[in-house]
Amino acid sequence: MVLLCGSISLLSFFSQKDSDPAERLKSYYSTQFRELSQKIALLKTAVETDNSTGSIRESFLQARLAYKKLELILEYYFEGDAIRFNGLAINFIEEEDPMAQQEPQGFQMIESFIYPAYDRNKKKDLLLYIEKLAVITKGLGNNSYLFKPQGYMPDAIMEELYRIISLGITGFDSPLAGLSLIETKAALSSILAVQQLYNEEWTLIQPAAYSNMRRLLNGASLYIDNHPGFNRFNRMEFIMVYLNPLCDAIGSIKTKGNYKENDLRYCLIKKTGSLFTANSLDRDRYLYDDKPSAARTALGEKLFYEPLLSVNNKRSCAGCHQPAKAFTDGLPKALQLDEHSTLPRNTPTLWNAALQMNLFYDSRHVRLDDVIIEVLGNEKEMNSGGAAALKNLQHSVEYRTMFRDAYGDAANVVNETNAANAIGTYIRTLISYNSRFDKYMRGQKNKMNANEINGFNLFMGKAKCATCHYVPLFNGSKPPAYYYQESEVIGVPASTDTLHPVLDNDPGRIKTLPFDFFNHAFKTPTLRNIALTAPYMHNGVYKTLEDVIDFYDKGGGQGLGLNIPNQSLPAEKLLLTNTEKRQLKAFMLTLTDTTLRIAKRKE
Repeated sequence: MVLLCGSISLLSFFSQKDSDPAERLKSYYSTQFRELSQKIALLKTAVETDNSTGSIRESFLQARLAYKKLELILEYYFEGDAIRFNGLAINFIEEEDPMAQQEPQGFQMIESFIYPAYDRNKKKDLLLYIEKLAVITKGLGNNSYLFKPQGYMPDAIMEELYRIISLGITGFDSPLAGLSLIETKAALSSILAVQQLYNEEWTLIQPAAYSNMRRLLNGASLYIDNHPGFNRFNRMEFIMVYLNPLCDAIGSIKTKGNYKENDLRYCLIKKTGSLFTANSLDRDRYLYDDKPSAARTALGEKLFYEPLLSVNNKRSCAGCHQPAKAFTDGLPKALQLDEHSTLPRNTPTLWNAALQMNLFYDSRHVRLDDVIIEVLGNEKEMNSGGAAALKNLQHSVEYRTMFRDAYGDAANVVNETNAANAIGTYIRTLISYNSRFDKYMRGQKNKMNANEINGFNLFMGKAKCATCHYVPLFNGSKPPAYYYQESEVIGVPASTDTLHPVLDNDPGRIKTLPFDFFNHAFKTPTLRNIALTAPYMHNGVYKTLEDVIDFYDKGGGQGLGLNIPNQSLPAEKLLLTNTEKRQLKAFMLTLTDTTLRIAKRKE
């Protein structure tokens, strides 16, 4: 059993007379690393001496729990090393350094050796991964001087809470062993331990919030004890009753105590409270050096609906990105300029494009302006090129006035760069964050019914949707920073023929980032407004949400029998019942929110 207050050795920290919490944190750091080293050594011994599979798994569990008690420190202060502890069990990249391939190592790789079955013929390889983990643990543990809290601890705790909500309770980093809930309890125990190290300081700053944190942490631990079973766990209740209030409590301490954030840790979330509050998003995170204004937005909206931007003076941006269809077109693949040939891919929604670093299905751009310039010049889309298109507008008194209002009085103000920037400025206003789901998470309990709540719990648990479509954005923006979007290989077929399935021939991201594991990889899109964005997948192969759910239930392309050695989606069947599939769909329909923007357009 994992005690929330941690091991008995932690008691020494709470009784230290030294009032400096940073020094107590370093002692905590050293002690927890010693515990982790001991647990890894015991795991190594269990494997070396050919213990039973059950004994090896128990040793693995104890080592994992020791790691989880260090997770908030490792992930925040040693982000580069954290990958070596708990990276994926497949080759991958970290989006902030996309050319640096990461090899599988750490706990998730070790887990793949002993779950779902332990193959003793691979004992030598397993021991190599355990030894690598032991070495990095010893190296960090013996150098506590590297750990410099610097007043960031409330921010680190907030990120850990976001990590628990969006990754921990979903099974993201325990995909085979199913240890997520007990690991969540261990992670919460570390927050309580750190909180107690800051007892005097935080009690003076915000006594009510400090007391509430302690109550909630103990309550959350007890809730996990009383609700075992990964598939049955009520994540909605757990988030609403414990995790959201915990975020608000540490946010209150952080704000009132003027605790700083590490400027090097870029984050799309403001980290002042619950993930789900209406103002939790840093909506200007990807502005770069842009200076949005009402004049630029108005110009951008007018240009968005302007057919003179196309070579035939018939197609506007809104031709493919129609507001009534959540800024998609309702077609499997977008039409070319000739209006009968098709483009290679489905038209993505523009809702929340402002909240994405990676743009296009293959993530080939990071700036909206560049996307717009490419589309204007693409011979199959607009075929005018920005410079040629703008010649049509330079004769318009109205446009010359709007460009000057937005960008100044330069003689050549009506130009491609300004037009692309204006359209991008308009697109950045298309933020969807007020659906029925959002309102429920903010306390309006009449906005979701029991079936929809059950669907959310399936989404976050048994159906494994949330291990790629992370809450609260429901796309591939990786928590807790939500800064970059991930790409996945799920094995989308070329047609709905399940008797003779053929993999879609679109190579995906490998064309822009030449790693083998990106062959047929595509950016994980948002599920917000999914009721309005059919048909689905990058090639529009599935007409209904039921089709999509069935595809995932079967295990993706591999589950259909396709040979996709680099599929990142687990190939095991989900075994969802018909009722569960209906509930899952019901939940996804609660993510619809476009009415305010459409209403404004109609005025």
